[in-house]
Amino acid sequence: MNTLKKTAFLTLFCLIFPGFLLTANTDSARQPGTNADYPDHEQLGQRLQSLNRNYPGLTNLQSLAKTEGNKDIWLLTIGRGDIASKPAIAVVGGVMGDHLLGSELALQFAERVLASSSEEKVKNLLDSMSFYVFPDMSPDARQQYFRPLRYERLGNANPTDLDRDGRVGEDGYDDLNNDGMITMMRIKDPTGNWMKHPEDDRIMVKARPEKGEKGEYLLFSEGIDNDKDGQFNEDGEEGVFFNRNFSFKYPVFERGAGEHAVSETETRAIADFLFDAKNVFAVISFSEANNLTVPLTYNERDAAARIHTGWKENDIAINKKISHLYNKHLGEHAPAAAPGSDGDFFQWAYFHYGRYSFSTQGWQVPRPDKNDEDEYASEELAFLRWAEENQLENVFVPWTAVEHPDFPDKLVEVGGVAPFVMKNPPYYMVDSIAEMHTAFILDVASLRPQIDIMNLKIENLGRNLNRVTLDVINPGSFPTASQTGEQLRWMQKTVLRVNLDGGQALVSGKPVEVMGAIGGRSSESRSWLIRGSGSLTIRAGSEASGFKEVKVDL
Repeated sequence: MNTLKKTAFLTLFCLIFPGFLLTANTDSARQPGTNADYPDHEQLGQRLQSLNRNYPGLTNLQSLAKTEGNKDIWLLTIGRGDIASKPAIAVVGGVMGDHLLGSELALQFAERVLASSSEEKVKNLLDSMSFYVFPDMSPDARQQYFRPLRYERLGNANPTDLDRDGRVGEDGYDDLNNDGMITMMRIKDPTGNWMKHPEDDRIMVKARPEKGEKGEYLLFSEGIDNDKDGQFNEDGEEGVFFNRNFSFKYPVFERGAGEHAVSETETRAIADFLFDAKNVFAVISFSEANNLTVPLTYNERDAAARIHTGWKENDIAINKKISHLYNKHLGEHAPAAAPGSDGDFFQWAYFHYGRYSFSTQGWQVPRPDKNDEDEYASEELAFLRWAEENQLENVFVPWTAVEHPDFPDKLVEVGGVAPFVMKNPPYYMVDSIAEMHTAFILDVASLRPQIDIMNLKIENLGRNLNRVTLDVINPGSFPTASQTGEQLRWMQKTVLRVNLDGGQALVSGKPVEVMGAIGGRSSESRSWLIRGSGSLTIRAGSEASGFKEVKVDL
C-alpha cells in the first residue's frame, strides 16, 4: 500500500474508530519535519486564519502582541452576538514550550467546535456563551522543535542571564555527536551517583547506597562547560519561561522566572486580556499541572489564611465534579495528577484571577500494571517499553563515545531518550486525544453559570402600592462566582437592578444590590414595595453568568 493510500485509509479509520489510535501500531507514526508532524508557528497561524475566514460570523482572530522572536501571540474568539456579556471559557495551550500537544489540543478544540457549529448542542452553546482560545503562549520556545538543533526549550527569545552570573548566553547547548539533538551525556567516574538500570542498560538511574548499590557515572545534559563553572547548558539563548513568570508564589531569582512577575510580553498579553475579560468563569489550560484526573484536596489552614494558598472548600467541590467528568471522557487514558508550580499560569488563574482553573497534560505514556512496576520508578524505562510495543522509531539515541574537553581522561558517552518524545505522543495519536478533550470542554461549558428570573409575583396592596417578588435563579452547575473570586476585585459580582420610571417610588427594597455568588442550581428571592403605576424593568446578572431582564407592569 503506497503512502497516499495509507494516509487516506488512516483518515477514514480515525473517523470511524476515533479511540483506536491510542494503542494501534501504524506506519503513519510521523517523524519530525514531515508534513504529518506537529505544526510550526507559521502553520499554526495559517490554520487559525483559515478558521477565521471560513466562520466569519462565529470567530474573531487577533494578535495580542509580538514576542521578542517576532511571533504572534494569537487569540481566537468563538461565539455569536454580544461576546462580552456572555459567560466564557478560556482554553490555553503552549503553556510550556516543550509541550507541543497542548497547542494542538487547544487548536483542534477550536477546529472541532467550529466544524460542528451547526449541530444543535454546539449551536445552542455558541448562542449563549463564548470561548477564548489561546493556542500558543510560548511561541519562541516551541519553535525550537523545528530548528536544526532540537532541545526541550522553555524560555522565550528575551536575552536573559539564566544563571545570574552577570553574563548572558555564555554557556549554550553543544551537539557533541552531531545528531541535531541535545540528549544526555554519561561520564564513567567512581564519584558519580548514577548507574545503569538493571533491566535496561540504556537507562540511567540513581544508585541507592542504602541497598548496597554504588554509582559509576556522572550524568549531565549534553554539552561543554563553556564558562568553566561546573555546569552544562545553564545559560543558553533561551530566556524567561512563560509558566514561571506569573505573580502567584512568584519564584524570585529562580532560573527562567524573569526580573519580576509578569515581566514578559507573553505573560502581560494574556493577563491584560483576561483581566479585561470579565465574562470568563473558567480557565482550562494544557500544562504540566493536572487537577482533573484527581481533584485537589481541601486544606483548611491554607484556604483560611489571610493570603490564602489553598483552594476554598466550595471550589474544591466544583473541582471534584469536573474531575469526575474528565475521567468519564478520558477513562484509562487520563494522565497522572500533578501539582502546580511556583509562578505558573494554572495557579495564577485561580488565586489571582479568581476563576475556576483546570489543567491537564492531556496525555502521558501509559502507566504499567502494578505488578510490572519498575522498582526504580523510571519513567524512561516505561516509555521505551511502550515505544517498542507501538513500534515507534527514532525515540532513543544509542550511547556513543565522544571526545570531551572537560573530561579528557574519562569515558564520555552521549545518548538517551530523544527530546520531546516523552511529553508529546506521535502526531498520529493526537486526533483521538483531541476528540476526547473537545467533548470534555463542551460538557464543562454546558454546566456554565446562568441567570434567570422566575416566579414573578405582583400583589396590589391598595393605595397605589404594590409588592413585587421574584426569584433570581442559577440553573447551571457552576456558581456565578468562585469562592476565591468573591474575594477578588477582578470577579464581577451578580448585580440586581430595579429601573423605575419617573412616576414610581421605591418604598422598600434596594434599587441596586450587589449579590453574593448564587450557587449551582440555586436561587435567591427578593421583593420590593413600589408606589405608583406604569412599567418598570428588573435586570439581574453579570458578564460571567449572562444577564436576564423582565418587564413589570403595575
